[in-house]
Amino acid sequence: MNMLVSYNWIREFVGLKESPEDFARRISLSGPSVERLYPQGSQFDGMVIGRIVEVKPHPNADKLKIAVTDLGTERSNIVCGGSNLTVDMKVVVALSGAMVRWHGSGEPVRLESTEIRGVRSDGMICGANEIGLEEAFPHAEREILDMSWCKAKPGTRLAKALDLDDTVFDIEVTTNRPDAFSAVGLAREAAAIFEVPFLHKEALVPSLAKSVDPLPLTVLNDELKLCTRYQAVVMDGIEVGPSPWWLKSRLHLAGIRSINNVVDITNYVMLELGQPMHAFDYDTLTGNTIRIRQARPKESIRLLDGSQKSLAASHLVIADEDKPIAVAGVMGGEDTGVTDRTKRIVFEAATFDPVSVRRTGRDLDLRSDSSLRFEKGLPEEQTQTALARAIELCQKVACGRMVSTVFDLRSTPHKKVKYSFRPERAEQLIGVKVPTVRMVKILKSLGFGVTRRSPFRKGKALYDVEVPYWRVRDIEGERDFAEEIARIYGYSNLPSEIPNGELPVDPVDPVLLSEGQLKRFFASLGFTEILNYSLVSSELLAKAGYDAKDCLRLSNPLSSDFEFLRPSLIPGLLETVNENSGLFPDGEVFEISNVYIKNAGANLPDERLVVLLAAYGPDDDGDRLFRRVKGVLEAEFGVMHRRVEMCREVSVESRLWNPGRTVDLYVGDTAIGTLGEIHPEVLESFGIDGRVCTAEFDLSVLVGAAATETRYQPIPLFPPIRRDLSVIVPEAVEYGAVETAISGVSDVLREIRLFDIYAGEGIPDGHKSFSLHLTFRHDDRTLTAEEIDGEVGKIVKLLAGKLQARLRD
Repeated sequence: MNMLVSYNWIREFVGLKESPEDFARRISLSGPSVERLYPQGSQFDGMVIGRIVEVKPHPNADKLKIAVTDLGTERSNIVCGGSNLTVDMKVVVALSGAMVRWHGSGEPVRLESTEIRGVRSDGMICGANEIGLEEAFPHAEREILDMSWCKAKPGTRLAKALDLDDTVFDIEVTTNRPDAFSAVGLAREAAAIFEVPFLHKEALVPSLAKSVDPLPLTVLNDELKLCTRYQAVVMDGIEVGPSPWWLKSRLHLAGIRSINNVVDITNYVMLELGQPMHAFDYDTLTGNTIRIRQARPKESIRLLDGSQKSLAASHLVIADEDKPIAVAGVMGGEDTGVTDRTKRIVFEAATFDPVSVRRTGRDLDLRSDSSLRFEKGLPEEQTQTALARAIELCQKVACGRMVSTVFDLRSTPHKKVKYSFRPERAEQLIGVKVPTVRMVKILKSLGFGVTRRSPFRKGKALYDVEVPYWRVRDIEGERDFAEEIARIYGYSNLPSEIPNGELPVDPVDPVLLSEGQLKRFFASLGFTEILNYSLVSSELLAKAGYDAKDCLRLSNPLSSDFEFLRPSLIPGLLETVNENSGLFPDGEVFEISNVYIKNAGANLPDERLVVLLAAYGPDDDGDRLFRRVKGVLEAEFGVMHRRVEMCREVSVESRLWNPGRTVDLYVGDTAIGTLGEIHPEVLESFGIDGRVCTAEFDLSVLVGAAATETRYQPIPLFPPIRRDLSVIVPEAVEYGAVETAISGVSDVLREIRLFDIYAGEGIPDGHKSFSLHLTFRHDDRTLTAEEIDGEVGKIVKLLAGKLQARLRD
């Protein structure tokens, strides 16, 4: 899971002086991986804060004005059409060379000094949408960005004035470390890695003032297993409005849109501490009640994103006396959300069962920043710190005051988690000697409590290590302490040694070996490899003629598009052909991947490695496509030294294949696959114009079959003699019958090769012509022309008798 976080924010909690690049390199070696850096200040190069000194009318344009602007070291005349332009207003001035978007649209353009309606303008007074800040500072279309709230002096660089001399990191955090999925968590990691002080101090929940008349609120938890801790507090005197820039900018850099100061507080706490929160409008809660329960039959809720969701009994919800007001851990309801009219709120901080949150989110097709965190499992003790921080921020930016005690419902009291730790055992696991003092220091820097027991076993030390609450879900024992020490010590510091002895060699898997050989073989013939998903939809299966009931369905599909395990590679092939035939009207492709055949009465399918070979093209190209695939297939079987026969009696009835243009592939008595043309109705259902010929067979069965015997034959001493023969046969006669008939008629016939099939002018109706290369050779002498003529005569006579064939003139 990835998050965007500001380097300046991290440095608030840890004393770092390293450059962003050095920080990213070091933190990636020992902690979460920094995947990308986004420097922020460069986009505002050439932009400064200006103050309007005088506004004069433009002599040649009624809607334009000339703004005399103080830029710190000089004053400039700037032509501006902003409808809200006033004297003493602070504005953003883009100087010559700055990159802006005209009226917020199109690509950025480089600004140059120019004349506008006859008046020279030395710069541009910008609107928020012209410099990429429209979400942070929304305003009317013809207005310019009012920066009067900013304390920066005229001439100050905009990046500095907005505290955007910063770098945003795109950081990947492993799923077992939700504690590092926050600014404070990353700062804690950095403090340990860089060996600098960790400066963060957890906020404390204030006591309720004796002079406050508490507002009534009832909090009930019917599902202690699914909500192991729920905390809430009521705040009064709320002034809902835009957030201050320091708060808004942190959200902006993290990719979260500012809503209002109250909602922004909950998002800020989530990003800072890793604990999702929610705020309810107190006055919209029926009966002043919050109840954690499972949804009731036929209940539904309209969520903050505007969607209406029907709820199931398995879904955990937050409700008032009458109705659900939030989907627990996923998203709040619209009816109780904070609006401009809100004066009193209830802050919620809770710990929900990760499996319940994930299932509910999947059922409702909902994902949120909150559910992403809850799904990883959060500690119960974190809610207290988050709630205290939210109260602190609410008092600071929304004028709120606490008017209730903190409600705290939890399933079990907090129990400290401790494990024994032996430094010498850690050394064995790490494989390098690390001083015990260094080990203890590393653990303490990560927040572990380390206490030494009395010495034992000849002075070898033993410690008790208390796991901090934010690590209780991923630390399971002494081995994990060794891992923490090793990564902070630095995997790059571990010695690199070549192992002694003979390296183990795994036996070669013949199926895997054949897979690689076939891929190279097909690619050498010009075929393109494709790779499709193993999971398919019921719609895709139906279009290809498969019944979804005969396929294995996942119990927890991510979506309906990935619901079933594929029983064949052909549905994916046809979808690929449809998507690519517009740009590539014909093509030759292959795929070697697993298919999954449902086993009756078994939980797991029969997994088979299957080879798919296909050619597609225009509608008048069917015979060529079939011969191309058949020829490559025969060459492939020859390379593998396997004898495969083709049978016209197709064993499996399926609307996928075109009757009469399909054969089964056999190794001995075992059917291994099918070669044929896809049925036109199936192609039409996929939107494919043209023909698709394909072969699909089980590679494991083919490899397991006995190889044909390979014998050495010396180079012939006597030359071969070749004759071409063209015969006319009835249209129903297939070439296989011709080859079978003549293959045993002559002892000196060594090879039969078809080189042409023709029907048309010069050939009687209902007939066709086969043209063959015949190769004759005797092992003991050179054949004479008379002998060859005699052998050809026997062949022609045999074909005439068996297949009603005659020589073509």
